Amino acid sequence: MGTGKYLGLPSTIGRKKKAIFGYVRDRVWQKIQHWSGKHLSKARREVLIKSVAQAIPTYCMSTFLLPTTLGEEIQRMINSFWWGTNRRQGRGINWLSWDKLTMQKEFGGMGFRHLYGFNLAMLGKQGHNPSFIWRSIYSSHVIVKGGLRWCIGDGTRINMWLDPWLRNAENPFTTSSIIQGHENMRVADLMRQGAINSWDWDIIRAMMNERDQQEIARVTLTQGVVEDRMVWRFNNKGIYTVKSAYRYAMETLVDNEEYRAPGNWLDMWKLKIPQRVKIFLWRMLMGCLPTRVRLQSKGVDCSENCPHCENNFENEWHLFIGCHKAKLVWEGAGLWNMIENLTQNALSFNDLIFSVFKQQQQHVIIDTIMMLWCLWKRRNEKIWENAEQLVH
Repeated sequence: MGTGKYLGLPSTIGRKKKAIFGYVRDRVWQKIQHWSGKHLSKARREVLIKSVAQAIPTYCMSTFLLPTTLGEEIQRMINSFWWGTNRRQGRGINWLSWDKLTMQKEFGGMGFRHLYGFNLAMLGKQGHNPSFIWRSIYSSHVIVKGGLRWCIGDGTRINMWLDPWLRNAENPFTTSSIIQGHENMRVADLMRQGAINSWDWDIIRAMMNERDQQEIARVTLTQGVVEDRMVWRFNNKGIYTVKSAYRYAMETLVDNEEYRAPGNWLDMWKLKIPQRVKIFLWRMLMGCLPTRVRLQSKGVDCSENCPHCENNFENEWHLFIGCHKAKLVWEGAGLWNMIENLTQNALSFNDLIFSVFKQQQQHVIIDTIMMLWCLWKRRNEKIWENAEQLVH
């Protein structure tokens, strides 16, 4: 057990690490409990999560690798706060997993931190200065090692087959087959003798495949006698940064292909509309709006009929496009012809909305989104206040 703290961190690390670092979880819990008693919009919840809740573990994570189960508990608390759920009371629905929420906004997520990935990125910054907590720091070696490549000087230290030295961001290694008897060749062997600033293309063409030849052509050799050195390949200056390391960690630790949502998300987040409307739009496109069909799919006992016409299933398409009252609203706003034309080629509701982003002027995009927002608000008023008025 720890015997105290020094500069805000445990001064002694024992075997029960989850108990030692439990104070981090408790601080996050206290903040969330304080906020949960207030009626906060999703926009305000996003700010509180990113600026306060996720900042609490940062100082500790710069030195220690937090227990995985502790990080998962903190993430569950933050996820429940984001969705406004309470497991103990059986209230609310977590519409998406935390892994999906940690995707960058450009890929359909909310850009919340994956604590384990960020922890590794923070520890990687300390890799050059090991301390008694070396096991924590060493845990980030997968990230650090994967992000390094050689910057060529004289080429004598770099194995041309096994070391990362090409400028290709996805794969800095050569892909040519290793030639028997030449397993230990150095990059220096690909240079002209006596002129270290030029490639020997006769040797390169004889030993390297076409892909590697193209990649080598992109590598500029240094002038004079300079030693080879390792640089961070995800930064233009070759310097390790937590931001670039975290992004790489997310690509390494989380299956981006599984969690990335298709669509031009950056255009959505750049729109000059209130943040709460952006988050409403994000929820709608991610299938997280509590329409009646969505609620039933989550096990909620409710009618699936549209609250306006009572004739059709209330999904996104019907609520915002198909219902005759929605059509009246679009016609009143002068947008129905545009919507009707786009629906002819749209494969889904999301496809329709992203088509608006692609094909329409900025003011039309904003008008369309604000009409969707108003339709949703009026739908909620109809359910909770039995209000029948249309959008004005």
